Amino acid sequence: MKTNSYAKNTAILFVSMVISKVVGALFKIPLTNILGGIGMGYYSTAYSIYSPVFAMTAAAIPTVIIKTVADNVALEKYANAEKVLKTALAVFGTIGGVGTALIILFAKPFSDIAAQSPQSLLSILMISPSVCLCCLSSVLKGYYEGCCTMVPSAVSQVLESVSRAIIGLSASYFIINYGMEQYSLNGIIMGKEVANEIQALDTVLPYAAAGAIMAVTMSELCALICLVIRKKFNRKIININIGNKETEKKRVIAKRLIKDCIPVAAAAIVVNLASFIDLITIPRCLNFALRKNPAYFMENFSGIISTQGGEVKLANFMYGSYTGLAWTMFMLIPAFTAMFGRSALPQIAATWSLGNKTEFKNKVSIVLISNFAIGFPLYLGISALSGEILNILFSGRQQEVSISIIPLFILGLGGVFLTLTSTFISVFQVIGRADLPVKIMLPGCAVKLIVNVFSLSVPEINISGAAISTVAMYAFTALGGYLALETVTGIDFKVLKKMSSPLISGIICAYVAFIVNDLLKNDLSDIPRLAVSIIAGGIVYAIFMAVLCRNQIKLIFKKQIAEKF
Repeated sequence: MKTNSYAKNTAILFVSMVISKVVGALFKIPLTNILGGIGMGYYSTAYSIYSPVFAMTAAAIPTVIIKTVADNVALEKYANAEKVLKTALAVFGTIGGVGTALIILFAKPFSDIAAQSPQSLLSILMISPSVCLCCLSSVLKGYYEGCCTMVPSAVSQVLESVSRAIIGLSASYFIINYGMEQYSLNGIIMGKEVANEIQALDTVLPYAAAGAIMAVTMSELCALICLVIRKKFNRKIININIGNKETEKKRVIAKRLIKDCIPVAAAAIVVNLASFIDLITIPRCLNFALRKNPAYFMENFSGIISTQGGEVKLANFMYGSYTGLAWTMFMLIPAFTAMFGRSALPQIAATWSLGNKTEFKNKVSIVLISNFAIGFPLYLGISALSGEILNILFSGRQQEVSISIIPLFILGLGGVFLTLTSTFISVFQVIGRADLPVKIMLPGCAVKLIVNVFSLSVPEINISGAAISTVAMYAFTALGGYLALETVTGIDFKVLKKMSSPLISGIICAYVAFIVNDLLKNDLSDIPRLAVSIIAGGIVYAIFMAVLCRNQIKLIFKKQIAEKF
């Protein structure tokens, strides 16, 4: 069996991750411009079901398969490694099939009762096969990576994200254009007679959202086909005719795989539970607030109500605007910041296993400082320039932008806590404490649920309550993660001291960007003004960072250079 070097494997996965993250994140921007707040509400309802399932399968299944296959390969039990693959495909394929069947079975009651969005039914049905497909793809990815062959996983990951973007944007755009053309010709869309353009768009949007969500299923299918072709037609990864030919019983393998998957899957589900909480609380609580004080909503959102299908559509419009604009922009940042400290995680695991606490402290400090230095200015900057960013990227969706500016501002402030939380969770996972993220995130999700219910139900707060609850959740989990890290390791990482300089620099950076943008409002158009504001903030941030934490930056670069060369 041929093994790739660690550096090569890391580079392959890093490049594929960058491409897939960028494509996946940027896909949401034109999609939101196509579907608008109402359509994104339907899309987000279906995707909120898929998101925790994807997180579970993408995290748990490959992790367990990698370890099991790698152990067998190390012991030259190649025949058993191949049997692990076949058993895993059967086990997780069955579990995925049951998951798909359950989503189909409960799609209607879920869309009608839980999500209070009956028009989302078709989108939920469209995404249901992706559960089974994702399980099968995850098994094959884990097998390849367990054999130290990263190219198939990397190629399939890129193909998945690119095909999702192409199919999703094409399908949604075509369906809307086709529907509106049919309306202009005979006033009938999908066999339904409509009276005006607003009704026509309202009729076609559930189908357009379903077309966009169908791309998720099709992208999973493309990834699976890619992985299967690699296994079937290319040279064998391992030779089962050499080495120890003893194999375990399928029942024994299956039992061990399921047992090992449960804690990792539970952690992945809990970490991604926030979007599901938003799904079941935002529409319901906003409708309650609307009934509680309809005069407030008519006074402040009359334009949206009159153009988006009446009061009955307002909650879904707000939910779709929040998830499609504010949440999408907010989640662009962790997609990038996670990559910078990722290269140090294997070394953190190694130093912890060897009991070298001094080096362990240094490695964790590098990850903390790196994430703080990158994350803080980005989150605070996106908060300070939330209106300008949304107006430029979603210039054709002014009503959606008006809903999303304040939530994005609040989310940006909470990014400080998300940076802390994500860093702590990464460290817990690599030191073999996968239970801690669950223990930290579960009460955090309870905080989000409680704050969601109370804040969203206040008419004056409305959709901003979802952002407030997210900040409260990450503040709680950041505190819990900080206490757990120092308790488990017995090391004082001086987290507050390490974050103080990047935080102060980030605040000044955001303030400068805001002031520059405000001063140039009458002199420059939107895009040049935003660019100048960002550059000005960046320069100021670099200067303050150089002054306030020169020694910390030197430490990072010295260690990074030493490890690479």
